Amino acid sequence: MRWIAVLVVAGLFIGSGCSSKIGDSCSSNSDCGANRICDRSQPGGYCTTGPCEKNDCPTEAVCIEFRTTETFCMKRCSSDSDCRRDYECVKGFGDAPFCNQIP
Repeated sequence: MRWIAVLVVAGLFIGSGCSSKIGDSCSSNSDCGANRICDRSQPGGYCTTGPCEKNDCPTEAVCIEFRTTETFCMKRCSSDSDCRRDYECVKGFGDAPFCNQIP
């Protein structure tokens, strides 16, 4: 019985340490954690936050301004392999390469 209690407590700590990162898939805002939104217009959903300014985003992300003049934190990358399925590493647009849906 004591081991069950230990396992339950350990599970709570492990679960609380796992939070979604910018660029993770999602189906609702609650999948993305505090202060983040799920952009369901992207394939598989895209955890992000916005509006943002340069250096406002978490370390795994970069603030990107789109044609609409809206700004969002997008997952940083150096190659397509850093991005999940249906996404590519876009270079030469913004301050750093980022994962965006494949057109």
